[in-house]
Amino acid sequence: MGMNVTKTVLNAGKTIWQKVLETIRGGFRLDVTGLTIGSVLPGGTLISVDESTRVAKVIKTAILQANANATAVDYQVLKGHSFVIGDNLAHTVGGTAYAITAIDTTDPAFDKLTVGTTLAGSHTPGKVFFQSSAAGASAAAATPSGLLYEDTEVTAHADVAVVPRGTVYARRIPGIPETLKAKLPLIIFSQSY
Repeated sequence: MGMNVTKTVLNAGKTIWQKVLETIRGGFRLDVTGLTIGSVLPGGTLISVDESTRVAKVIKTAILQANANATAVDYQVLKGHSFVIGDNLAHTVGGTAYAITAIDTTDPAFDKLTVGTTLAGSHTPGKVFFQSSAAGASAAAATPSGLLYEDTEVTAHADVAVVPRGTVYARRIPGIPETLKAKLPLIIFSQSY
């Protein structure tokens, strides 16, 4: 009896690309630091690459699921994010960021991210939070190079392709803050379904 090796990549049944005009040449090893082995990164995830080391890093984002007032320390976000305890959560470039102290995944509709100090401001569903470089910092954890080409399982030897130029269905990928979209001028974020 032969042994067959197969790679399983979840697709969620939706095409995310209208047109891919370019991929960054060669594969990149996924930096799994701060990611959960066995989880799946959805296609369209923000990625930062270092072409000299051939390493790709995820820029984590999450979409708010419910209103949060100006004193909130608990933020309900849609499932499918990659945040872990200790990641710095931010909502505005130039705003505040604080470390996540707890993550409650017990509700089937959302996850609750808790920070030690409020991020301030009132927030409505659909707002995109992102991983900041440090507590109190105003920048994302890295500068995006492009978007993940396809759904990818997080493994110790995951190899990823990154798209820096193309047209993507924005409603079918993880949320991306407008300030980070602006750093990807060669990606068109189509609002078509």
